[in-house]
Amino acid sequence: MELSGWDAAAVCAKAITYAATFGAAGAIFFIAYSATLLRGPQRARIRQLIGSSLLVSALASCLRVALNSASMSGDVAGMFDSGFMTLILGAGEGHAIGVRAVGLCLALAAVFSTDPRLLALAFIGAVIACMSFAFVGHVHALPGALPAVLLCLHLLCASFWLGALAPLLIVARDGTASQFADIAVRFGQIALALAALLLGAGAAMLWSLIEDAAIFWSSLYALLMVLKLLGVAVLLGLAGFNRLYATPRLLQAQDNAVHRLKGSIQLEIVVGMFILLFTAAFTTVTGPPH
Repeated sequence: MELSGWDAAAVCAKAITYAATFGAAGAIFFIAYSATLLRGPQRARIRQLIGSSLLVSALASCLRVALNSASMSGDVAGMFDSGFMTLILGAGEGHAIGVRAVGLCLALAAVFSTDPRLLALAFIGAVIACMSFAFVGHVHALPGALPAVLLCLHLLCASFWLGALAPLLIVARDGTASQFADIAVRFGQIALALAALLLGAGAAMLWSLIEDAAIFWSSLYALLMVLKLLGVAVLLGLAGFNRLYATPRLLQAQDNAVHRLKGSIQLEIVVGMFILLFTAAFTTVTGPPH
């Protein structure tokens, strides 16, 4: 399959949309379960992160529609072609962007207020924004509502994990080693259960997409899926390192423990971006072979 430059740009825009949406949602979740451990300046920086991520998510969502329109037309004029845009939005992308916009607007409450009631509203908005990606995609070709439910669960778990990484680095930079250790332990306890849900939901969706194993695993879709799964395996390895090696040493206040855990988290961010890029690729330029 030959891909154009417009296709590649659309894939990048979708990966950025994933990253920004999950980043904002995960940071809101992070504030919710770490509120008692965070200091005022750290909350302020995380709120700034949420605000910038919400803005990037909104802009990237709109840019992706324009890039897909240009891909269909084959030239830059297509980015402003109302006919192509209407076709794209009518195919499900319009519902996804509309739902995401509602979620992003509700999530803004976490940027402008620390009131618990408004933070609860922001939490709901974060959930809605993450689940908006389930309004379009290959799962809608499958019978029943279960595949969409599994996809929503998969998206929420991914946002919790990936979206917590940048706030963890903020705490590591601005806080003490003991505070960083306490928050890392709390994150790890919740992440352990959610990682199992993430993998279980992903495996169930993958199983439902396979009709003929030989045809499926020889497709471009499967190749990109395998690259994503390799990234997930690396991410799980890093999480295991953090939980079994880096965090215990941080609790023991060993030398360089903060540096080791920060380095591992930074690597998780890089691997996470590659995972989102592969996900954007196989959900944009190809599909399951059936």
